[in-house]
Amino acid sequence: MGDMGESGLRFGLLGPLRAWHGERELDLGRPQQRAVLAALLTAAGRTVAVPVLVEGVWGGAAPADPRKAVQLAVSRLRAVFRPYAGDDPQRMPLVRVGDGYALRLPAAEVDTAVWEALLAEAGRLRRADAPPHQVREVLRRAHRLWVGEALAGLPGSHAEAVRSRLTEQRISAKETELELDAELGDRTGLTAAAASLALEHPGRPRLTAVLMRALYQAGRKAEALAVYEDARASLPPGEEGPAAVQLRILRDDAALLPANATTGQAEPAADPAGWQAPDQLPSGLPDFTGRAEEAELLADRLADAGGRAVVVSALDGMGGVGKTTLAVHVARRVRDRFPDGQLFADLRGADRTPPDPGTVLAGFLRDLGVAPGEIPPDTGERSALYRSALAGRRVLVVLDNAAGPGHVEPLLPGSPGCAVLVTSRHRLTGLAGAHQLRLDTLPPGQALDLLTRIVGAERVAAEPGAAEEVVLACGLLPLAVRIVASRLAADPALTLAALADGLRHEHRLAELSDGERTVEASFALSYHRLDTELARAFRLLSLPDTPDVPLPCAAALLDRTEAETGDLLESLVDLNLLHSPRFGRYGFHDLVRAYARARLAAEDGAAERTAATDRLLDFCLATARNADLAARKADQAELSLLDAPVRHPGRPIADGTEAVRWMRDQAEVHAAAIALSCAEPALPLDRAAELADRMGSVLAERAHTTVIADLAERLAGEAGTRGEHGPLALARYLRGSMLWHVNRYAESEREIRRAVDLCTSPAGERVLAKALLTLGGNARIHGRYAEAAEHAGRAAELFRHLGAGRSEGSALGEFAFSCAQTGRLDEAREAAERGAHLMSASGPVSAATGRYYLARVLRLCGDPEAALAHAAGAREEFTALQVTVFAAASGDLAARIHAEAGRWLLAVDAAEAVLPLARRTSAALEAALLRTLGTALTGLGRPSQARACLTDALEVYERLGLAEDSAQVRELLAR
Repeated sequence: MGDMGESGLRFGLLGPLRAWHGERELDLGRPQQRAVLAALLTAAGRTVAVPVLVEGVWGGAAPADPRKAVQLAVSRLRAVFRPYAGDDPQRMPLVRVGDGYALRLPAAEVDTAVWEALLAEAGRLRRADAPPHQVREVLRRAHRLWVGEALAGLPGSHAEAVRSRLTEQRISAKETELELDAELGDRTGLTAAAASLALEHPGRPRLTAVLMRALYQAGRKAEALAVYEDARASLPPGEEGPAAVQLRILRDDAALLPANATTGQAEPAADPAGWQAPDQLPSGLPDFTGRAEEAELLADRLADAGGRAVVVSALDGMGGVGKTTLAVHVARRVRDRFPDGQLFADLRGADRTPPDPGTVLAGFLRDLGVAPGEIPPDTGERSALYRSALAGRRVLVVLDNAAGPGHVEPLLPGSPGCAVLVTSRHRLTGLAGAHQLRLDTLPPGQALDLLTRIVGAERVAAEPGAAEEVVLACGLLPLAVRIVASRLAADPALTLAALADGLRHEHRLAELSDGERTVEASFALSYHRLDTELARAFRLLSLPDTPDVPLPCAAALLDRTEAETGDLLESLVDLNLLHSPRFGRYGFHDLVRAYARARLAAEDGAAERTAATDRLLDFCLATARNADLAARKADQAELSLLDAPVRHPGRPIADGTEAVRWMRDQAEVHAAAIALSCAEPALPLDRAAELADRMGSVLAERAHTTVIADLAERLAGEAGTRGEHGPLALARYLRGSMLWHVNRYAESEREIRRAVDLCTSPAGERVLAKALLTLGGNARIHGRYAEAAEHAGRAAELFRHLGAGRSEGSALGEFAFSCAQTGRLDEAREAAERGAHLMSASGPVSAATGRYYLARVLRLCGDPEAALAHAAGAREEFTALQVTVFAAASGDLAARIHAEAGRWLLAVDAAEAVLPLARRTSAALEAALLRTLGTALTGLGRPSQARACLTDALEVYERLGLAEDSAQVRELLAR
């Protein structure tokens, strides 16, 4: 408790009775002496008569001389305070008044006085219709004063009465806070908090009502109704609050949802710590010219945001017509109307394989403050979480270069305060409710103005006819005009007439049927003036199919130092042949990339293209190995499952945070390098397969799981065609592993078995060990424990033979759990303890995993308290490390242990705390937690709510094809 007053003395009653002077805690003596002090403190400076003190402290067991006992207690308390009062009697707070005593202190020095003042302030604010978040903040300040049960351990009827009064105040204030949470809709743990309090204090109408509302908001309608059925008998007669909520739930009353979900006008959700409103708009062009009518129309439409629906404006036109330039110009013009931020994404709709919207959503969610480990793998779940993150906010979303309506729809917010501006080469007629605007080429006058702004008025005035010819030859296409204007600006000796003549002879930009040929002429004029090094850089950088390339990867492609590469690429940026979306990354406009690739095919032989791919792949794999070593302290045997050789040392990676960031930021470059390797028969596939495997190992957040699975499928197909058995086995294992993590168990097992069958030589032992471990996990999840133990045991032996201690520990953890399930308890416990020991030396994630594996086995071995200690510790460590799926698994294990011990309230608390994590990461875990909740709620006498949870669990288990778990839940439902 902070310093609440000026005298230096502070007292705490909202917990065990304590006192401090400054930072030094005082010894308040025996329980009866402390009880006397408590009685004086709660009198708030008023005199307390001796008989009242005697009755309140000793009751019917008063000492032989009660007055003397009180005097002795007071004397000892004065001795405690005297060093801080000095010789001045005016400073002694404990004084005699008539036939009693009083403790004279400023109210701010006693935490109960502060508590009651804050409650009064919250009441005044609520009566004055203050914003809900303001009232809630006052209540949260009040609750932070509590450190335990009020006056814990103090004897006497007075202490008991004060304890009862304060406890009732605390519960009532918590009810108000939960109601405000439900009204605002910004507390992720609302259901768990309300459920815990309702179970601890049954029969309270407000708690029952807020729990019902919280469950309804979480999409758990059946459970919300079941809460009322279970609680109805214990509610006070005539209480109508929960019954009214039940009727509103049955009617699907939208007013039960958070205010920001229904009106869009409520206070926005509290920002996560350290989060700032995203500001992702690219820089506007200082020489933006024309488009005044279109800009005004778009700005007016976006200004309508805040009505009853999200404003969506779709801007379409041919490539190079200036859609992005106009969109960014308008977005920057109206940005002040969207104070909660601006999101921007290039959807690369003109690419052969545009990125999945789920990848874009993962980036947006990180920018909106969602931890990487909490981003679900499914695109639909990501889209729902994205809409929740934007609820109640005013955010402008700019989606550039969309392929079609389906490319955009998952990225649309749900909050009416938001607006979306979409650009596309295609008219997005299928985008429901969107305002459509077709952008044509520039009028001749505006095209000429654009040329003049870049080249200079004097030059244009000197050759007006040639200037007009140039812009007409550019097809009035803004991109083409900018390119030739930049050529002119960079070369003062080049005349407009000469440029026009060159365009005339390159035939030409007048053909606008598809927008390619005209732009190609402009590109050619710029390209053919490049020196040899710049031209080579321009061509080779187009090799990977990725929106942009980081400088280190570009240096590997060009076989130049980073400094040399940076100079080359910055020169190309200056000539408008490249753009730099952010520091250290370089990319092409899609039309320019197409031209660069055409030049690459025409001017560079197959050997040069193969060599560039080889250098890129070498650098990417070397750096990915460095990242894996930094992130997981991976065994050397794990870093190279195929012993693929690399020449480049790779970029150094300092720690796990940098490792994950690098692998996440370069995921598209890595995918492009793998695709190039698959398309290049001269390059073996071992490095590409290992690079994909490193992606799966380091990106523990699983945001890229589906992408990696698809890469593995492509690698497997190409390796099978070429007869490269090592890469084929690794690709099959990797695909199976990724499918396992998204609960596609049957497909996963087929892939893993194919990998095992391919590992027939000693060279394949590393892949075989990994594949067997995943195969064991698959057998375990289906309840085939003997088979699971056999696979995991073989994997542990192989890892031990390979000297891979961390991996051996992981395999022993899997082996031990399945072994215990078959009744071999001593063997299981020994294996789990050895596994935890091996993993404890391999970094925090591995150490926490080892504790979790050990906890699972200790539970089965009949040592529940040791198991609970390890499970709870592992959950804390995983939560701190943002390893969401294991945090949820550890929480589920703790909940099961509580339930098996009959500690139903603790079981519900533990399960509810991690259920939101499981919903975002693993359907199997979600079902397990719902089953545990159902069991605990049955034990608490809440049959309707328990049945709702078990029914939901059964639905998930059946969807996943987990027959044994489904049967167990059916048995619970039949009881």
